Amino acid sequence: MERRNLITSSSNPRLKNIRRLRRRGDGAFLVEGFRQVSCALESRAQIRQLLLAPELWLGTREAELQRGGVEVLELSARAFESISSHVRPDGVAAVVDRPPTGIGRLRLPAEPLVLVAEAVERPGNLGTIVRSACAAGADALVVADGRTDLFHPETVRGSVGTLFRLALAESTTAETIAWLKAHDLRIVVATPDADRPCWDVDLGGPEAIVVGNERHGVAAAWLDAADETVSVPMPGPADSLNVAVAAGVVLFEAARQRLLAHTESLQPSA
Repeated sequence: MERRNLITSSSNPRLKNIRRLRRRGDGAFLVEGFRQVSCALESRAQIRQLLLAPELWLGTREAELQRGGVEVLELSARAFESISSHVRPDGVAAVVDRPPTGIGRLRLPAEPLVLVAEAVERPGNLGTIVRSACAAGADALVVADGRTDLFHPETVRGSVGTLFRLALAESTTAETIAWLKAHDLRIVVATPDADRPCWDVDLGGPEAIVVGNERHGVAAAWLDAADETVSVPMPGPADSLNVAVAAGVVLFEAARQRLLAHTESLQPSA
């Protein structure tokens, strides 16, 4: 692997191009942090460049990230800080090709669990939703009518690398509803106005759990399409939950039910 000369100037043209990726990039996005870049490498994501600043390394394994066939740019601490949005960067980043996210590319197993995030605005929320969906064992996340870039740096950071471990798709609400129905997934909409709490509803089958916009909740089209609506009861004085927290609660209730059903199926019959 060829190592380029050390880049020390933050005005280097290549670094200027990388800084533009903080906004929606043309076919690529920026991934920062050892953990996130490791996940990208392990998932065989298409990495254009590895950006390494040994002066900033906070761990001992950063050198292991180098993979044959990937261009490596070594940066000074000052040059790296010019491309980073982290308060304390660890000297590891990568430029990664944006993967295709058409909903028609998703392949689901039997009895799938899909999360739909409709019109989520904040990239940090979306990143946490990706992380929660991956942790709960969801088979896919569909971003419907997205209001922020799925590969925004804050989304990638909030996902802590799980963005590379979960099947992702982007679509419109109308297309997503049609796709879910075509695949016989029951549509379960999380909304504060629902009469039944999420733990009082069977979430063990082929389900699509839907959460909505931070301010307005789910759109009317989702309520019209819903086979079931569920709420997350709040006995405390708060009047709402963060959308990522609500998604996590409902997802892990679905995971609990599925794990329980699986465990019971393994028990010998009396």
